[in-house]
Amino acid sequence: MRIQVVGVSGYSVEGLLSAISRLYRREPLPPHFYLVYDLIYEQENVDVVIELAQDGEIGSYVLVWKYGRGGVVHVWGDKGPELLQHVSPDITKPHIVELYSVREEFIERVSSFLLSAGFKEVEVKRFHDMICTEEVFKPSANEHITVRLNPSYAEIFAEFVRRRGEEITLEEAREKLTKRAYYGVLVGDKLASAGAVCAKLPEMGLICDVYTGEEFRGRGYATAVTSAATRKVVSSGATAFLCVEEGNELAIRIYKKLGYSILRTRPWIVAKP
Repeated sequence: MRIQVVGVSGYSVEGLLSAISRLYRREPLPPHFYLVYDLIYEQENVDVVIELAQDGEIGSYVLVWKYGRGGVVHVWGDKGPELLQHVSPDITKPHIVELYSVREEFIERVSSFLLSAGFKEVEVKRFHDMICTEEVFKPSANEHITVRLNPSYAEIFAEFVRRRGEEITLEEAREKLTKRAYYGVLVGDKLASAGAVCAKLPEMGLICDVYTGEEFRGRGYATAVTSAATRKVVSSGATAFLCVEEGNELAIRIYKKLGYSILRTRPWIVAKP
């Protein structure tokens, strides 16, 4: 983990952690959720550049989460695009840059940085952040058909991931099933659908990686696995949240059926090597 602080000549680690805590308590939604979660659980995979004001508060930051086959970058605050100058993304791997401003000037500055860094192509997409609480959660009647996927399911999970066109080793499959709470629907000896609680803090939990194989669609499997993952989060009193691309009406209908509502829509920039 590398944390770089700009904007002040001196600071204490205790003061910085307090500033992060205040920021998260004010708004536990992403990106502050990711900032706190990654600093606790993903230290070996993250770099952070923070702009700290003279009053000790955080004005902007860039959070870079690196995984084996790519990276995810969160850019928050008015000076976020400037802070990108302090990071060195691996331009040989795809990156997703999540923005928390819809200003076109903001989007253009980040896109220009990525191209100047050496990425071959950037594409701007828009994603909805959707949330669900225990009070509005409407579980699927088919939730009982799901199973919790522990590491013993690594082989069929790896085969499932490869069928969706992604590379994964057996070791990577075991690691995912160990770190994340995956739920799946089995049809014979195949995994038909899966979804996960990918990160969890007491206040919030991230639902992600929901996918159903093409030959198994239209049977309610995605609704069932999302329901199981959502229950895992909201049953503890936390808020479940997920991201879905604007225009993916089928997925949006599934999530709304379970009680999710759209909180906001924001840009993501997909950078290709």
